[in-house]
Amino acid sequence: MNRSRVSLLAAVLVTATLLPSADRATAQEVGLAPLDVKEVARGYRAEALKLKPVANEKSQVLGKVSDFIFSKDGSNIFVVLAVDDIPGPGSHLIAIPFRSIKLDDPSGYLVLPGASAAALDKLPVFAYNR
Repeated sequence: MNRSRVSLLAAVLVTATLLPSADRATAQEVGLAPLDVKEVARGYRAEALKLKPVANEKSQVLGKVSDFIFSKDGSNIFVVLAVDDIPGPGSHLIAIPFRSIKLDDPSGYLVLPGASAAALDKLPVFAYNR
């Protein structure tokens, strides 16, 4: 019986020392939801949108898509536009919310409704945070 008390005491001590660390190592479930892969396939690849012209609803080309930026918390996506000609020297970059762009316009352009070259020139220049 003495041996069973020692075993019980050892088990209690081991459990007591492991409990505080078990608190920190608690597993968390990852919330994955099933996706409709056909719906995903009907979407747009970011690479297919890069360098695509962006126009207003009057089909006046305002710039081209240069890049996409995702906020750190994943709640926002921004489109980086190269305005004033084509991406590269001579153009400057601006960032706009992705949700501002209309993707399925019959003109074939990505459309930024209500925009004008003058309005975009007033936006702050975007510079990558290096």
